[in-house]
Amino acid sequence: MSIKDYYNKTNKPVTHLLTVLAFSVILLLSCCLPGCGSEKKTGNIDTSKAGTVTEETADTVTVIDQAGREVTVPKEVKSIAISYRVAARFIISLGEGEKIKGIGKTEAFLYVLVPSLKEAQDVGKGVPDLEAIAQLKPDVFFHRASDLDGLENVESLGIAAVGVSFETPEEMKTALTIMGAALGKSERAVELIEYYDKKIVADRAEADQITDKKTAIVMGSSVGKVANGGMLQSEMIELAGGINPAADLQASELWPLAGTEQIFMWDPDFIFVTGSEEADYTPEDLYSDSAWSQLKAVKNHHIYRIPAGKDSWEFPGVVTVLGIDYMKSRMYPDRMSSDELQEEVDAFYELSYGKAFTSEEIEYEIR
Repeated sequence: MSIKDYYNKTNKPVTHLLTVLAFSVILLLSCCLPGCGSEKKTGNIDTSKAGTVTEETADTVTVIDQAGREVTVPKEVKSIAISYRVAARFIISLGEGEKIKGIGKTEAFLYVLVPSLKEAQDVGKGVPDLEAIAQLKPDVFFHRASDLDGLENVESLGIAAVGVSFETPEEMKTALTIMGAALGKSERAVELIEYYDKKIVADRAEADQITDKKTAIVMGSSVGKVANGGMLQSEMIELAGGINPAADLQASELWPLAGTEQIFMWDPDFIFVTGSEEADYTPEDLYSDSAWSQLKAVKNHHIYRIPAGKDSWEFPGVVTVLGIDYMKSRMYPDRMSSDELQEEVDAFYELSYGKAFTSEEIEYEIR
């Protein structure tokens, strides 16, 4: 999408468009002069090389992002902007949260972690606000790797725009590597990745030892929507030692609609309900619905909402290790007691954010 198309789509005032276009023309002309920075290679780089640092100077570092682009970032990053909310927790866990000067959609827990975010400028919720970003002029902008137009429009403003993705565990680790390199926090990124890998390897080894596995599904924001095998939540079930009967459900969209009839046929031992703020029902709604009364999960009172209210344990990131532990504690309490789960919760928050939080502070119940 061109800058002109973007502004037509969003109905921005023409004066705003002219301001950004003028800025872009000046930038383009300056880059045609001798001595301008090295040419960016876009769209012709193998994305499997994402996270590779291709050049490092005294003042800059160049890294391949998850959109397959080489992006050169100043070594001394003083300001960061994001329109992709998922990136916020990663930046904060890398110890750079105070540098976030522009953000789109946010939430109360982020303000607890970094109070200065209350003063951050709105730079677009999901879609980059080019005018706001041009005014803020951050040193680096992190955004969804899938939005190549958005990345290149921001880059046209003379701002390092880094594409990241967190949809799978491998993507999450690559994103951490990229962000660590871009922010001069590679050692910290390695520390978080090693913690995650150690937990996942242990979970997988333990899950392989379980012979009589429980069946479990994760339902999405509406009753009947489920996580199939292509989703993070399905892998969480498996790492917790369970079997997801919805794993083979074929669909191109996230949270495909299986329907209640199919769920009744699966009759899972456990039903986990997404902790998403968009969920339009609760476990109590299912318990009180007579149509669900014959399901094993209802009869045995085995429907649980995934914690936590203010920091979702199924949100893409290192925090999913807690979601896995929570599922394990519910399906196999002999393998993960409430006390052991609490220890894991405290250890995660101490590592990620430097302090533990009470169940009241982030709204979780594990006992």
